Amino acid sequence: MRGREREWDSVLGLLRAAEAGRAGVLLVEGEPGTGKTLLLDEALREAAARGLTPIAGRARELGRLAPAEPLLSALGRAEPRLETMRARLEDLAGTGPVLVSVDDLHWADSAALAALQPLCRYLARHPVAWLLTRRLNADSGAAGVLFDLVEGDGAERRSLGLLGDDAVTEIAIDVLGAVPDPGLAALMAGAGGNPYLLIELLTGLRDEGAVRFSGGRARLSSARLPERVRTGVARRLCGLSPRTRHLLTVSAVLGRLFSPEDVAELLDTTPAALLPSLDEALASGVLAVTPNALRFRHDLIRQVIVEAVPDPVRQALHRQIGDLLIERSDTVDAAASHLLRGVRPGDERALARLDQVVADVLPRSPRSAARLATHALELTGTAEPDRAERTLTAVRALTATGRLDEAALLARTAFDRPMPAPVCARLHCLLSDILDLRGRPAEAAEEASVALSEPCLSGGLRDDAELALLNARAGSGEQVRGRAETIVSSPGEYGDALVAGAFIALALAEWDTGSLTAGLALAQEAVRRAAFADTRRIHPRLVLAMLLTDAQRHDAAHGVMASAGDDALGALAWAAAPAILGARARLAAGRFREAAAEAEAGLATAGGLGPHLLTMSGLSALAAATLRAGDVNAARRYAAPGTPPEGSGDVTPPSSGYPHAAFALVQAQVTEAYAGAGSLIETFGPLCDEVLRHRWTLIADPAAAAWLVRTAHTLGARPAAEAVVVAAERLARDNPSFPAVRAAAAHARGLLDGSADALEEAVTAGHTVPWARASATEDLALLSGAGETAESRRRAVAALDSALAAYEAMGATRDVARVRRRLRRMGVRRRHWSHTERPVSGWGSLTDTERAVSELVAQGLTNRQVADQLFMSAHTVAFHLRHVFRKLDIGSRVELARLTLQRTA
Repeated sequence: MRGREREWDSVLGLLRAAEAGRAGVLLVEGEPGTGKTLLLDEALREAAARGLTPIAGRARELGRLAPAEPLLSALGRAEPRLETMRARLEDLAGTGPVLVSVDDLHWADSAALAALQPLCRYLARHPVAWLLTRRLNADSGAAGVLFDLVEGDGAERRSLGLLGDDAVTEIAIDVLGAVPDPGLAALMAGAGGNPYLLIELLTGLRDEGAVRFSGGRARLSSARLPERVRTGVARRLCGLSPRTRHLLTVSAVLGRLFSPEDVAELLDTTPAALLPSLDEALASGVLAVTPNALRFRHDLIRQVIVEAVPDPVRQALHRQIGDLLIERSDTVDAAASHLLRGVRPGDERALARLDQVVADVLPRSPRSAARLATHALELTGTAEPDRAERTLTAVRALTATGRLDEAALLARTAFDRPMPAPVCARLHCLLSDILDLRGRPAEAAEEASVALSEPCLSGGLRDDAELALLNARAGSGEQVRGRAETIVSSPGEYGDALVAGAFIALALAEWDTGSLTAGLALAQEAVRRAAFADTRRIHPRLVLAMLLTDAQRHDAAHGVMASAGDDALGALAWAAAPAILGARARLAAGRFREAAAEAEAGLATAGGLGPHLLTMSGLSALAAATLRAGDVNAARRYAAPGTPPEGSGDVTPPSSGYPHAAFALVQAQVTEAYAGAGSLIETFGPLCDEVLRHRWTLIADPAAAAWLVRTAHTLGARPAAEAVVVAAERLARDNPSFPAVRAAAAHARGLLDGSADALEEAVTAGHTVPWARASATEDLALLSGAGETAESRRRAVAALDSALAAYEAMGATRDVARVRRRLRRMGVRRRHWSHTERPVSGWGSLTDTERAVSELVAQGLTNRQVADQLFMSAHTVAFHLRHVFRKLDIGSRVELARLTLQRTA
């Protein structure tokens, strides 16, 4: 009776009406095993306890041979006449209320069904309660018509549905005396909420000792279904025709959800020919209809059918099903599951077929290919000749799905056993790719070099090893130039993919030295050379788009991205490219929160995988965007080594090259924002040296040179500032067609020399990046404000107002606060508050400034440190804190820290 509270309420209502002298009819229907008979039995007991006269009848499958059998058995009369039955019931009702229950009316004969509606009508003035049940999903058309007619006369109709999760758990506790653990709960779910199947399962498990009890939990100790469940299901199916049982067996192996077309193809027939068997299976309640397929109503029944198939036959069926489904693009995963079950150790023919399937599936579904490849390897002995090739295939498939640690471990383990030289070389190439995806280029280069040292490499294999070496050294400048130049100078000796990869390596080397025009030309040549090559390991269009993005040519970058095609963008290694390049474009446009969201999404997409150039570009963009948006705390988290954003995987900053220089620059900017320029006194010199070695850093961020000069001035490091300005001006001379580079050089020179003309050039005719232009405007204001005339003061205020408006438009709250402080010190106050409807107390009542103060205080900062962060006085911080304490009804910084951390959690 668990989960039948509503139905029981209807029964009680029916009995109360009879006690009050009123007639009533309750119609109950449900599929087999849902508890119709139990509900009737409980109703009869309750009726007897209340003083009603209980009358029970039941139709049986063979009862159709005897007219009106269920009514006659209930009334104790042999004469099947309506008048006789009516008179009998009137006599009984004359002595007190009566409950008449008739079970299983789907088996009743036409005479019984024809008598019931008139009897219910004739006795409507008597205290007679009727409780009638029938089975759904059965050949019970006449009983269904009767239910419709009686319901039309005013009867209440209840359908016993499947039990919910709570009721299922309660029944498990009733039977087992313990709460089921997840494994047992999963098996119980196979009953589909059917009470009979569920209780049979639990009782069988308990009686056969297949459940262990510990700490109030019940756990499976055997996965075998109980004998009573298998017997019960067999008894239920034995009434079906042999053809229907055959159909159900094949369908059960196919899966819980299946299409008639698939079953027909497996049985070498047509869906039309299956109609009689399908109708019978549906009428029996074993199968049900969904909008697009058929399904087993209860997976427990399907499992019993599958277990009854002998193992060799079941494996053959799985192979047949797998071969059928593998040809379709939308059923590859299902096909893989069947093929895995259809192969056994030592079956070389089946394993060879599995090898073919893996090769076919890998481009379409790497995940399925990995499952099949690793399973084939598990079934292959260590001394078998195919072991090495299957290891290679498994490593390749695991890499394609992003399971890099597993792939690397498998490759390293394989080196412990002898293998053919070509397989060994390919394995080293794959391991190089894996290490490169992990952001470990030095180790990746070492593995590629080992592959190249293998004797007698074929041309294609040599190309693979050379390409692995180029990829590992990409972005490392001169280290890769010589090898790449050798390859492009003799293109006829190498494949198109390697030649394109060499052009990419040269493009990145030129870019890193500051030759932008040459870098773009080489990247475009790589795109041309790769037109007919396999680009799964090089992606020249995406590299070109990355360079165009850093050169602030965002429209061109967008066009190249659009032409890259689904094949390139679908590769795991470059899956993050669209989002990360979009983040850099939004960062340049001053849309910092969008940039941070895009960068987080990109890093999460790749899960920490991808070329270190790309992933570190995303991490640098994320830290820079959050810093410029004013969220110094978030920027600190993103810039801290070894603490990537949630969901982005293990992003390890490389130890050298442009990615290291770019990330180190952002780290320094975040540290300066949090702890002041003085905190960089030990690291600033090496940072400048690294940036000057990799000028890509100055290209990607047009404000970088100015920040370095400004910080050098604060630290008294003029030689470093001069070196940065010389490098920036050389970039501008060498690349006259790139306005952002010219503006960056003018901005840096203006700061170094205190030149208003240079800063004016950066503001009015140079900077294309809004934040960099606002920064130059602010620097120009400070230079103008140093004058003593009224005109210079006017110009300074106007410039600060312009910078303030730009920062506000971008949502750069920290920069806005700094400029407002500068204006206040000049005696100028700008109104900046806005009215927002807030509650009077609680966290939601805090203003943005109050929240910012709260978060910094919660981290343990003093009022003075908070003031430095938010560009306000310590007195103002204390003022905001008093308001926070009042609104949150607290009295200490400890309480504020606790509430803030709880809010964050």
